Amino acid sequence: MGEEVELLVKAKEHFPAKINSTSSTTAVKFIKEKLTEAQLSLFRTTCFGKLLEMNDLKFSGQLVHQLLLKQIQSPDKSEMWFAVGGKTFQFSIQEFCLITVSSVALTSPVLSKEKRDGSGSFRSTMLNGEVRFNSKTFEAMFKAASSDNDEDMVKLALLYFLETVLFGKDQKVHIGAQHVELLEDLETFNKYIWGRKCYKTTLNSLQRDMKKMS
Repeated sequence: MGEEVELLVKAKEHFPAKINSTSSTTAVKFIKEKLTEAQLSLFRTTCFGKLLEMNDLKFSGQLVHQLLLKQIQSPDKSEMWFAVGGKTFQFSIQEFCLITVSSVALTSPVLSKEKRDGSGSFRSTMLNGEVRFNSKTFEAMFKAASSDNDEDMVKLALLYFLETVLFGKDQKVHIGAQHVELLEDLETFNKYIWGRKCYKTTLNSLQRDMKKMS
């Protein structure tokens, strides 16, 4: 880095903070224990299949906080830039999708009307036709679920992975109704722009929390 870059939060204004994460990679362990070998094989063919090999990651709130304190002005609001050790680093959709093995696709296929109207078999068979329940209730449902239909069990595991790992949230918060809807058709679900949606959620969370703390 040729010249001194000004931090958004000056060094003399740095402050302590506690950052928590509602995402939990222990869900991967539960999925592996819950699904049969045939179901796990099917899960591995989906858009999140490669992430099934992810180890249980330990979150460091202090590391994230220290990195956020090194943030500098970004020329693009859809990115975050940092100055660390005399070098400039950026966090953008490209880096995020590379790490999470996600697609950077801009558009998603449209779910057919007959699949959207709520009459699909997945919602009625595995969720009793409901979508209005919180993350804690859904986790209990997943752990207690049983079905001879491998595809339905994999869809339930995908929803659990989505809500617990990629879009981890407070256990009192309801799961995403659109996520349930998309699972009525596995091909549509696999082609959805999960990489972009998850990146945007992550970016907004980091930017929002930094504004609250500063």
